[in-house]
Amino acid sequence: MFLPSLNRNEMPVRSSSRQNTRMIQADTTRILESLRADRQCTGAFASLRVDGARLVCQAKGAEAEYALEALETGWRISLSTADRWLSESIESQLVESRESLEELLEEELKDLDCNDPAPKMRHFRNEAKRFVFECTFADSARARTYFLAFESMFRQLGDMSESGGH
Repeated sequence: MFLPSLNRNEMPVRSSSRQNTRMIQADTTRILESLRADRQCTGAFASLRVDGARLVCQAKGAEAEYALEALETGWRISLSTADRWLSESIESQLVESRESLEELLEEELKDLDCNDPAPKMRHFRNEAKRFVFECTFADSARARTYFLAFESMFRQLGDMSESGGH
C-alpha cells in the first residue's frame, strides 16, 4: 500500500479534501485578483498587490497598509501602521465623536447599500510593533463591500487622503 510522504504535523488528506482546498484557494485567488483590478479599489489605494491569500494595499496620504486576508473560517480586514501619531489621531477622533468603530463601519456599509451589522473591531499593537485595527467576517460575497467601507472609514478617521495626510 502506498502512503504519501508527510511533512511534520501534516495529516493525510483525502482526495476530496484536496479538491475542496484547491477550489477554496482558486476562489480566494479569484476574489483577491478581482479586487486588485477593481476600478474603485485601485482609486482608493496608492498601490495594490496580491501576496498569497492576502490583498495588500498601501494607503494614500499615510504610512499605513490595508490588508484583506482569507482565513479558514472567513476573511480578515486590517489597517496597520508603525505611525504612533496616526493611531493616536484615530483614537482621539473616536473619543471626540463618541462613536465606536463598529458604528462608523456600519455607516460606511450602509453608504454602500449593505445593511449588515458591522463585525466586532479590534485595536492592538502586534509583535512587529505596528498598530493594527482589524475585523473578521464570514461572507466572501461581501469582501469588496467590507473592504471599501473599511478603507473609507479609516481614510476619514486618519485624515489619510492624499491632500490631508501626514
